[in-house]
Amino acid sequence: MAASPRPFKRRRGKLNLSYLELLNRDIEDAARRTVLDDPGQLHPSQIGLTHWSSFEKHAFFEALARLGKTELSAISAAVGTKSTVEVGQYVSLLQEARDQRHDSEKRPVLGIYEYPAAVEVSQQCVRAQEEAADEIHLRQEAREEQRERKRWNEIWDVTTAVARKFDKQLFHTSRWLELSRRLFMNSSIPSSNWHFVEDEPPSVWATAFEDFHSLAISITRRLVQTTLFMVMSRIKTRRATNGSARGTIKLQDVEAAVSSLGMASNLDEKWIQCARRLRLHVYEDPPEMEAEGEDIENDEEGEEEEEDPMTYDEIERRLSGIDQDDNAVPSQSAVDVKEQPYSDEEEEHDTSAQASDSSQSSSADEDLSRDINQEADEVFIYAAAGIRQDKAAKQALKARIASERYKDWHANEWDEHASYKAELELWDILQKKPPALLPKKPDPGLPKRSIFDVEGIYPAGRDWLQRLEYYSEWESIQGQQQQQGKEDDEEDDDEDNNEGGH
Repeated sequence: MAASPRPFKRRRGKLNLSYLELLNRDIEDAARRTVLDDPGQLHPSQIGLTHWSSFEKHAFFEALARLGKTELSAISAAVGTKSTVEVGQYVSLLQEARDQRHDSEKRPVLGIYEYPAAVEVSQQCVRAQEEAADEIHLRQEAREEQRERKRWNEIWDVTTAVARKFDKQLFHTSRWLELSRRLFMNSSIPSSNWHFVEDEPPSVWATAFEDFHSLAISITRRLVQTTLFMVMSRIKTRRATNGSARGTIKLQDVEAAVSSLGMASNLDEKWIQCARRLRLHVYEDPPEMEAEGEDIENDEEGEEEEEDPMTYDEIERRLSGIDQDDNAVPSQSAVDVKEQPYSDEEEEHDTSAQASDSSQSSSADEDLSRDINQEADEVFIYAAAGIRQDKAAKQALKARIASERYKDWHANEWDEHASYKAELELWDILQKKPPALLPKKPDPGLPKRSIFDVEGIYPAGRDWLQRLEYYSEWESIQGQQQQQGKEDDEEDDDEDNNEGGH
């Protein structure tokens, strides 16, 4: 019987050099942690006593956009060559320039629609990119496989059969492969299960195994050396005080060595939550499995007789040694991870829902008006805005709310247009025609500019950072010590009063 093809197995295709160039650019941007679209836009300059290069400015603004102006330490780490004080000085300079411009001209520099957002592409485009990526991956894998064969000959791929030859050495290699086969690569999600990806069970290449072996030896040596150092220190201290000590290694010496090396001393919690994290199906009585490497066929009669897998809460209780509580309510995270088939009824329901949405488009204006009235009522009734409650003030507030709703709508239109353009560019890179059902998103054009917003009459607290008072670290520590001292004095007074009463 011919083996059935694996649904998630990578297929060979035609190498796309344009997509390879795009991939290399993304890899370089990820390595630099910044996207250099046009390095000539930002020129080097002197800010205070600090010189900022063009690359440092790009890294600064990239981190500022991703992290926000309050995360000075994270921005400094992203730049890499500037301290937190220097980054804070740059941020303060930008904030002062923004405030000065806002005082002279109320209109913002950029509209909401001009802020770039993440683009969205269709699933057809995603699958086309995966096909191009699969070809690049298979070519790279073939080159690495050729290099492995040349270096290691017949043991280049450490399978279960090859691993048994190494079981008498440092660790049991076959058991590590068994962990991958039964745990790490055995998810209930098909795309993360090796049965649906490859015809052969998990293995490891010899070079990766050599690195793993060297890493295990290095860590073991460090642990042994650190343990011996702890033993010598303990013996030396004991002999200096008591005059004698036995030269033996105790459990506390190993625990001290593990702690000094920053290693985890207990991995029970990680293994207890392994089934939930890896989305495994665990059974009280495991169903009969096919032989390793053979195809898995679905038997309808067998599926009816199979029991349901254990819940994640039940698994964790068993592994934790906690008695099973029949009345315990499972948590929301303990969900059934079996993928449900997409039925025709659901498809018809989705189609009817889309038709219903289109039929209700005529009432969009009424819904918008109702939302505006509801938001205005919330400001007047539930918020301590200090706005006079008359008809003119309410109309002015509604006009500002409507202006902000229009800005949000226009920004969404721009985002959809940007996603449409980005997907067309990707289809051009993939050298394929976009699907005919791809909805066209025309350029929405420039919006109606307005300086009126709700925050002008009802502050939302976005300037909270400017109202904070700065305290040095030593000032805050001193304040904590003084507060702790007062609490200790009060406790001593209470104890004295209690003793006096007795």
